[in-house]
Amino acid sequence: WPLRPGIFEDMFAVFISNPLKQCAIWYQKMSEDPTVIPVCWDYHVVVIAKKSLNFLVYDLDTALSFPCPLEEYLSQCFRPSPSEISQWWYQFAIKTGHYFRPVNSYDFLETFSSDRSHMIDKTTGRWNSPPPKYEPIFKPDLGSTLLDFLDFENTSLPGKWLDYDQFSQYFSN
Repeated sequence: WPLRPGIFEDMFAVFISNPLKQCAIWYQKMSEDPTVIPVCWDYHVVVIAKKSLNFLVYDLDTALSFPCPLEEYLSQCFRPSPSEISQWWYQFAIKTGHYFRPVNSYDFLETFSSDRSHMIDKTTGRWNSPPPKYEPIFKPDLGSTLLDFLDFENTSLPGKWLDYDQFSQYFSN
C-alpha cells in the first residue's frame, strides 16, 4: 500500500477529526447519497502523497477518484457548496470543524500502532462496526498509540493539529 517510503517524493498519514469526535465528511462510500449526506466519523485517516508537483489523497472510503487531487478532495469532502447540501449538515460542519494532523510517513511508521481495541464495545466484547479487512499496524513494544495521535492535547507524538486553512496552506505548492 502506498505508505511505504520511497514510492513518492513525500508522503503523510493524515488524521482527520475534531475535539467533539464528530467530523462530517462528504463523498464517502458509506453515505446513501455522498454528494448531499456526509458520513460523520469520530476520526478518519488518509494518505497524502506528493508526486512531481501534485499532492494526491488516498482515501479508501472516498466516492471520489482514487487517488484524488488534494484540492478537489478538500473542496468536495470538507467545503461542499451550501446550496447543494442540507443546511443542517452545513451548519453542523461549520460548528464542529475539521482538523488535520499530518504525520510524515517515516515518523508514522516508527510511532503508530493500533490493536483496534478502540473498536470493541467494552461491555459486550463485540465490534462496534466491522473492522477493516486489512491487518492492523500493531507493534507490541509500542502498545496502541492511535488514541494518543487523536488526542488534541498530546504533543509527544509527531505531527500537530491544523485547522482547515492551516492544513490547506501546509500543502500549498
